Amino acid sequence: MDMDEIKKFLKELISKKYVANIMVVLAVAVIALIFSSEFLAKDSSYKNNIKETLGDTLVQEDTFLKTEEEIIEARLKEILEKIKGSGKVEVMVTFELGAEIVPALNTVESKDTTEEKDANGGVRTVTSQNITENIVTVGGTSGNNPMVLKEIKPQVRGVIVVAEGAEDPEVKMRLYDAVKTVLQVSANKVQVYSRD
Repeated sequence: MDMDEIKKFLKELISKKYVANIMVVLAVAVIALIFSSEFLAKDSSYKNNIKETLGDTLVQEDTFLKTEEEIIEARLKEILEKIKGSGKVEVMVTFELGAEIVPALNTVESKDTTEEKDANGGVRTVTSQNITENIVTVGGTSGNNPMVLKEIKPQVRGVIVVAEGAEDPEVKMRLYDAVKTVLQVSANKVQVYSRD
């Protein structure tokens, strides 16, 4: 093949439709890679934002599905194990029945007073009172939800702490005082035992 034949072959190859199709496919592939890397970056940044937002709170990334008891137990265990001499610690916390939610109420009160006179000259006063309370709702993505004024957390019923270092009376007292302070419970609701 001489140079003229090669040039002629390349011109025919470039002018064909399949080269244009290949270019379109390559362009689509490049765009798909850009979008997929963008979504992966957003997903990882979202997870990082959750970790940064939660920071040192009671809730950590893997605790979204845990009950409040489990969250408090885990955090209390973590804190008690940092007390000098405590060693490995296990914690159990029990609560009264669930949390109480106080919704916002829209109250309408009407009072009607009527005086009636009878034929003998007596006067009778009749008072009727009507109170209507409706729960205030707020529109959300999942429909109307009640507006919550406050949520009253359940009271701690009892706490048991089992620690390796609880054989030492000083460590036992530190653990005991820490639990009473953190959970704001009376002394009769806390028991600290040594671990075997």
